[in-house]
Amino acid sequence: MVHIYFDAATNQEVGENGLGVWVKTTDGTVSTYIAKRVGLTSVQAELAALAFALEQAHELTGESTFMFYSDAETVVRALEQRFLKDQSMRRLFIKALTLYDELPNKFIKWIPRAENRAHEVAKRALMTG
Repeated sequence: MVHIYFDAATNQEVGENGLGVWVKTTDGTVSTYIAKRVGLTSVQAELAALAFALEQAHELTGESTFMFYSDAETVVRALEQRFLKDQSMRRLFIKALTLYDELPNKFIKWIPRAENRAHEVAKRALMTG
């Protein structure tokens, strides 16, 4: 099973977002991925981090079971219920939902922020130029 943690960090003052993904593959290999976005709200950034994590999952060949972890309860609940009330995020949500559905065996779990291994990765993404 592949374990994938994802998170977003937002600097509201300058409108920048850092996306972080922490991946541990079945063979124990750990990798981190970062990306930067601009102009997203905190919830939009968390949803973008989910999409980014799903993109990384799709790049893993030979893996068939994925466990995603997030401290963003709104995003986890939206994916589980396949519904997001905020229509301003519809396009991004549909992208994430489609990527999620394309994976063979997948699960998502809410975790406390202190347990999110991608938290520091997302902060690092925010600090990169």
